Amino acid sequence: LCLPQHRNRANMEALWRILTAIAAVLMQTFGRSAGRSESLDGTEQEILEAVMSENEAIISRYLQTAPNVDRLLSINGITFSPLHIACEIGKDKIVKMFIQAQADVNIQEVYGYSPLWIASQNGHDQVVSSLIKAQADVSLQEVDGCSPLYIASQNGHHQVVSSLIKAQADVNLQKVNGYSPLYIASHNGHNQVVSSLIKAQADINLQEVDGSSPLYIASQNGHHQVVISLIKAQADVNLQKNTGESPIYIASHQGYHQVVSSLIKAQADVNLQNINGYSPLYIASQNGHNQVVSSLIKAQADINLQEVDGSSPLYIASQNGHHQVVSSLINARADVNLQVNTGESPLYIASQNGDEKVVSLLINARADVNLQNINSYSPLYVASQNGHEKVVSSLINARADVNQEVHGRSLLYIASQNGHHNVVNLLTKAQQDDANSEYIGSQNSSVLCCCSSQKVTKTSSALEKPPKEPEFECSLSDSELSEQLHSALEQSGFTESRAALQSAAADALQQILRSRLSKNPFFVVGSYSEGWGNSLTTLDGRTDANSDIDVMYLIPGREYHLKDLCECDGAPEQHELVNGHIQCSGFASNPASTKPGFTLRPALDNVSACRLCRYPPIAPLLPNRVFNIPHPVLEALRNALTSASSPCHVVHAASPDRGGEELRVSTSFLENRMLRSLTTLQGQLFVTLKYLVKKVICHKNGFNQQGLKSYHVKTITFRMVDETPVEQWKKENLVSLTRQSLQMLLDCVEKSREQDRQTPDTPDRSRGRIMNHFFLSDAAIYLKGAGKERVDQHLDGIMSTLRTVIDRLPQLLQQFIGSLRPVSDSGTFYFHPFQILPDLRPMPLTESSTLEYYQIYDVARECLVRLSCSDCSPRSQESLTELIARLPDCALSAREALRALACLKFGYRGTAERVVSSCSGHSVSRGIAWSREKSATEATVEFVMRHLSSRDSAWKFCFEFDQRPKLEFWTGALVEFFPFQLTGSYKSNYFYMNFDALLWALRLELRTDGEARAQDWIGDVAEREDSDEQELLVATPYSSNPEQRLKIFKK
Repeated sequence: LCLPQHRNRANMEALWRILTAIAAVLMQTFGRSAGRSESLDGTEQEILEAVMSENEAIISRYLQTAPNVDRLLSINGITFSPLHIACEIGKDKIVKMFIQAQADVNIQEVYGYSPLWIASQNGHDQVVSSLIKAQADVSLQEVDGCSPLYIASQNGHHQVVSSLIKAQADVNLQKVNGYSPLYIASHNGHNQVVSSLIKAQADINLQEVDGSSPLYIASQNGHHQVVISLIKAQADVNLQKNTGESPIYIASHQGYHQVVSSLIKAQADVNLQNINGYSPLYIASQNGHNQVVSSLIKAQADINLQEVDGSSPLYIASQNGHHQVVSSLINARADVNLQVNTGESPLYIASQNGDEKVVSLLINARADVNLQNINSYSPLYVASQNGHEKVVSSLINARADVNQEVHGRSLLYIASQNGHHNVVNLLTKAQQDDANSEYIGSQNSSVLCCCSSQKVTKTSSALEKPPKEPEFECSLSDSELSEQLHSALEQSGFTESRAALQSAAADALQQILRSRLSKNPFFVVGSYSEGWGNSLTTLDGRTDANSDIDVMYLIPGREYHLKDLCECDGAPEQHELVNGHIQCSGFASNPASTKPGFTLRPALDNVSACRLCRYPPIAPLLPNRVFNIPHPVLEALRNALTSASSPCHVVHAASPDRGGEELRVSTSFLENRMLRSLTTLQGQLFVTLKYLVKKVICHKNGFNQQGLKSYHVKTITFRMVDETPVEQWKKENLVSLTRQSLQMLLDCVEKSREQDRQTPDTPDRSRGRIMNHFFLSDAAIYLKGAGKERVDQHLDGIMSTLRTVIDRLPQLLQQFIGSLRPVSDSGTFYFHPFQILPDLRPMPLTESSTLEYYQIYDVARECLVRLSCSDCSPRSQESLTELIARLPDCALSAREALRALACLKFGYRGTAERVVSSCSGHSVSRGIAWSREKSATEATVEFVMRHLSSRDSAWKFCFEFDQRPKLEFWTGALVEFFPFQLTGSYKSNYFYMNFDALLWALRLELRTDGEARAQDWIGDVAEREDSDEQELLVATPYSSNPEQRLKIFKK
């Protein structure tokens, strides 16, 4: 704004700050980004200043002379009227002046926000009363269906809610997603508002589009008082979501014991299962919520109720190592031999995981130690295979059959083949001691000879190291190996510019996700967003099979405040910060819910988080601190502390033995900034360390030493960046930097172990604390999954393994180099957002003529739904044709494939052939061509979105359907492959569609392309490294070359 010069400077600066703040609030409210400022004329500027300063004289003159008091003004692209501003900042006198001047009290800006909506959102009760008195429409909704009563209920403005109810606001008016005022108040735990809405006869069972009710969402979020209020109002305690989850199910899932107890008291069905067969007891057992499990058992829950794959509560508790839950279920007479559909028993899965305590509990409960799965594997077999020495010993003592053979292989053979020499010794002794053993096969003798050559003897010491793999001498010097490693990593895409592109792609995915879900506070975080470590073989946008995409949802309306650090107004409840956790009871320690991955779709970790009013002191930003972190990086961290894009938050996690008593302060956004700032060499160090930890130290085919995790690698990398002088970051030093990092990690573990020895009775003993948090100096980082009684063993094992890795580092790095996969010559970076979209819920279609990129997904999905229905009326044909035509050219293959399918459905085969023929020669965008010459500064979210919008990029999709859409009008051989159901360890509701493959399937079925061109495409599918299952399935039956067909079949 160009402010007039007659005001003094201080007043002008103050006014500028206020206007900027209002603009920011409005932008946040409207979900818009700041654009180029638009100038206001003198009168408009004067009236805004007058509203801000409550200058009644100027306002009065304006109202008398202005030709249109309802004219919408604009600041930074945000439109509003002077009345909107007065309502935003709660100036009741000014609002009344505009009302008296006959201003339109129902005026809406472009997103539908009315003055009453704005005042209700901000809790300005007097302003709300004035507008109601002026006959403002109390049920006027914005574009997403949000009413004044809804937004006041969401924000907990009890007085405003009461005023709106008194003014006859529709208490059941829902948003487009089905959320009602009662639903959102229950979601956010505003019990006073809930009580008012109940008293006003709000529908207490009104469900949103996914079937979630107010009682369900209150139970999910642990709002016990709200749950009690809804139960007293006779809410249906058994009302299920579309996917079958009930309120008691979700409360059991989250571990909210008080909520579960109240629902049980209200006669909730404790055996109600979701569509996967999960019962409340099952899900509580899965997550280790023993108090909840005990309550459900006491309420006569069916302790043997199995889910669709046959897993029982005892099985899943045994699988996840929840000892207390296992004990509770055994005491309640759970069937210890109940098997899943594939034959595994609770004892089998515990033996497979090496969980000695669970195995002991099950053996003591008389579990059948010889019960086999459908592959004839017994608990002893799988424990021997995985080298779980103590479990093997327990099973042998329980009289497990040590002479079992599976497919001609003995237990002794399988243990020796995997290098588990102590297990070999145990089995050998058990066979010799077994008086009933009549025959130890010739295979065992040959195994013993093999074992002897590997230094495995009957008298092997328990402390002897496992046999090493055949080693080769690395003749390269550290500097030569560093050059080789650096070059290999660079060729595999591990460079600063490609890491920046990975981060930009994650930001684009986040933008698409938020746009689809009405700008809800979703954040794509973790390795997919950080740029490095999403894959350990190549940096080309694709996620490793054992990696995932992390998505954080910031729960609206719930904010915590730090004791002695909070500067918020209104004296909110404050929580003490201890060891990087706020002390707040009643929450389960399960920060993430995981959705499994498939070949065509990575796994997802969904994390719920709550705002924390501010960050605690951040160690790298403390004054008078010596550091090597570049100043721009420190400045970026400092800016992140106050940025809306990186809010401080807490997650449902706790330090060992503190589950349910605290919430962990997360610094994920600060970690993200640090990782995004890494240079090529620093990023390569991080990737190398992550490989050594995940693939060498922890992997079952490596040392199989558990306890370390990727977060330890992050912390060590940050410390290396902080402590290593700039001049040492040279590519010829990469090996020595890796060795220093491993030594730093070893020093941390040794220090922790020594403290345990010196002070054995301190509370920290056996809790697995091994290093300090990089950002929170008073917080600790712990071992992963170390039980209290096994921490000493873990620490000793980790120290031994780290020393071995340091000794054998050159050989291990050579192995790493061999595992890397160079990027393609064009540097293709794969990014298909609708294939990896984290949230696949269908969203309502809009009527606008132009389609935004994020809307492509829902249009394509709706087209498939309509194609699968039986309605072939002219109206159905017209509406489907119009819907398909809305798809833009960046979804050309999807549009034309759907158009061809629509022609086939309505009987126009000739037209379908012409549609398919018209696409002949068209090529889809397989990814972003990113050459080595590209710089990191070019990798922006704007660049990625421009790329997506300017090419046929939207042709790979994953959809979620309750049932597979059947295209019954298509009788071709390939009909069963479209859409393609994703399956892994279980059948999912996910379906994959490659519309380019679909076009080729139609070409081949309709024979619109020449044989030579078709065979060229099939040959390309056979040779291409990135061909997917759907392309392979289409190509196989039409290949004319037997060798080529075999090659495709193998792929």
